[in-house]
Amino acid sequence: MNLKKLLSNKDSILNKGFASTLIKILGALSSYGLSFLIARKFGAEGNGVFALFMTYTVILSTFFYLGLDFFLVKRVSVLMVESRFKEVQYLYKKILKAYVAPASGLILLAGIILYVQFDELLFLLGAIGIMVNVFIDINSAVFRGLKMAEWFSFFTQFSKYFITIVLFLLPILSEEGSKNAVIFPYVISLILNGAFSFFVLKNKLDKLKAGENKIDVKSDSILSIIKISKDFFFASVLIITLVWVDFILIDFFLNEEDAGIYSIALKLATLVSFGFTAFNAFLAPRISEIHVQGNIKKLQKVLTENFALVLPMLLIPFCTIIFFHDQLLGFFGDEFRPGWKVLLLLASGQLINGIFGPVSLLLQMTNHQKLFQKILVWTFVLKLSLAFLFVNFWGIEGIAFASFLALSLWTVIGSFFVYKKVGVYSWFSFAEAKKLLTQLGK
Repeated sequence: MNLKKLLSNKDSILNKGFASTLIKILGALSSYGLSFLIARKFGAEGNGVFALFMTYTVILSTFFYLGLDFFLVKRVSVLMVESRFKEVQYLYKKILKAYVAPASGLILLAGIILYVQFDELLFLLGAIGIMVNVFIDINSAVFRGLKMAEWFSFFTQFSKYFITIVLFLLPILSEEGSKNAVIFPYVISLILNGAFSFFVLKNKLDKLKAGENKIDVKSDSILSIIKISKDFFFASVLIITLVWVDFILIDFFLNEEDAGIYSIALKLATLVSFGFTAFNAFLAPRISEIHVQGNIKKLQKVLTENFALVLPMLLIPFCTIIFFHDQLLGFFGDEFRPGWKVLLLLASGQLINGIFGPVSLLLQMTNHQKLFQKILVWTFVLKLSLAFLFVNFWGIEGIAFASFLALSLWTVIGSFFVYKKVGVYSWFSFAEAKKLLTQLGK
């Protein structure tokens, strides 16, 4: 199989991965554009306010979707392989009606009560953000399970930032001097994004034809679904908290200006993981599907192909950051230049995480989520302990150093257990790499 054949196959990891990567790049450009606009109008402090708002809404959203995102990716991908299309539709509607709708009502009610009690609009905006985030994540998980990685990337990484930029440019929504002016456009964008994702997903599900297999779709109650998804819940919370806890520590120990500098450094560091995370959007259902088939050799082949395609996408942006970090930070303003050490540390962590492959997906999609949870718990404890210690000596650089050590550690340990438990290398095997090079050379 040569490169042309790989590209011509619409379901290939190369085709899907590049489509998802392109959308992710557009999303990143939109995210950087938004950060640039905020930095120019409100400075590092404005970026800090925005980063802290996103931190608390994202973490709390993760609590409320109870691991249903990973559950849906895994379940939907299996149902699609078995042509049980009606059950996919039933499962989605069941979760929306029996859980998302009532949970959203409670979240909104809590936001209204806090707003009235403390006379602080951020509580209400936060509640709306959490509520809509849960809805978007559920929709995106179904897209991912359907192997529609392009739509998954579109709604999770592009549209919300692009729409926010458009709204931010409207004078009525970005009044100078107002702290909420940074938040209003983002919340409105989430609402529009949520509505659009629903209509697109509904259209895709309506087009699915009934499978030949007779099924009992009433066998899954919402309680049984949540009982299964709770295995993914703990890991999801830990993953999100590991990423965003840095901003909580900055909020407690430092200030909004430091949060703004750290936010820009983190955004730039994620340049390194563009290809890695974009290909992961397609890999998750593929891993689950192949694992159900019990084809270990096929799984190793897919992982090796993934490594070969992602490696250049890791190295090129990493080298760019190494040599041009001052220019990249200075683009957002001179006040961001002191964050160069933070940028290099975070970028190094992203590089190591990407090189060792989709460790978290492999453990969670192959029924080893409890082992993954244990690794995350110890990593979280280590990161928190180191961050508490280092922040007193080195400020945001200390937090970034703790983040680098924790991310590197759990990736390496996780990769080891992937080999022990699943029987594959999370990055590549020399045998499969040799076969791949031979095929591409033909």
